[in-house]
Amino acid sequence: MSVECSRLNNGKIVCKFLGRMDTTRCVEAEKIVMDSIDAAEVIVFDLDGVEYIASSFLRLCGKASHKVVDGNFSIVNVTPSVKKVFKIAGLAERLNLR
Repeated sequence: MSVECSRLNNGKIVCKFLGRMDTTRCVEAEKIVMDSIDAAEVIVFDLDGVEYIASSFLRLCGKASHKVVDGNFSIVNVTPSVKKVFKIAGLAERLNLR
């Protein structure tokens, strides 16, 4: 599977993505993520090891970020090549990349 989401006791959801997040994998991942983040207070996307993202992944990030209060969505462990995609799309600061 390309994503695994874990709910922590403090209302935080951490979704760890694996491999290339191409369009096909994003469709699969979106179902899992959107089902997992209901009632989350904080959402973290962990991209450790993800070296490629498609535009459909950017859309998934946008949808997920709207489920929580501003500032409570972040993306961690972003490789430089993936960070560049977020910057080009103008989403690096809005989505709180770390």
